[in-house]
Amino acid sequence: MMSRLVCLPGLLCTAEAYADVLRGIDVPADVMELPDSDNFQGIASDIAAALPDRAILVGMSMGSYLCLEIARREPDRVAGMVLIGCTAEADSEQSAAKRGKVVKWARREGLDALSDTICAGMLSPQNRAKAPLRQKVARMAHAQGLEIFQRHQAALAGRPDNTAALSEITCPALVITGADDTVTPPHAGRDLAEGLANGRFVEIENAGHLVVLERPDVVAAQLNLFIGHDMKKETLAE
Repeated sequence: MMSRLVCLPGLLCTAEAYADVLRGIDVPADVMELPDSDNFQGIASDIAAALPDRAILVGMSMGSYLCLEIARREPDRVAGMVLIGCTAEADSEQSAAKRGKVVKWARREGLDALSDTICAGMLSPQNRAKAPLRQKVARMAHAQGLEIFQRHQAALAGRPDNTAALSEITCPALVITGADDTVTPPHAGRDLAEGLANGRFVEIENAGHLVVLERPDVVAAQLNLFIGHDMKKETLAE
């Protein structure tokens, strides 16, 4: 029996982030909203406790960091994982401090200004002016709100560094990075895939950090390939 896909959204994202991707995949999938907490380890524990048996985890950005943490801590719960816009490294002191400054700025300027900034910094230059994309980012930001944004930023600032543990994670793993991602650049994704015991890296053109929104057809095709090849190969090896 094929493991079920469980998709985890990113910061300020809702289940809508995966809507176009899920229309193009060949197996059943669920999207799990991230728990509202400022404790990264607590969020990971809550998600792990709710997973179906031997799930295939799919995470974007914050969701991918959580996938990696769950696979490290509870390998028996995870059959495979797809990490989109991910790095194994923790925040530096400067990056962690910047998260708090962004929250203060967002409280002063509002969610519309925040979503505009996200589009300017996280979408590929080719996609920044696309109204449907900008509207989706704004809808999700308003649905999440500033309180959850603040708590999730604090959780991200306190997440662990999993670099040294990568070789211990043995499930099949696909790492996807947008070619224009400036948050988790392609070299970070490539390093992550190479560090994992069973990792593979894919770079997607004309996409930034929000590759799930920008190139959902390509992400869906990569998910289908992962499920149809990488996961079947793992099943045959067992």
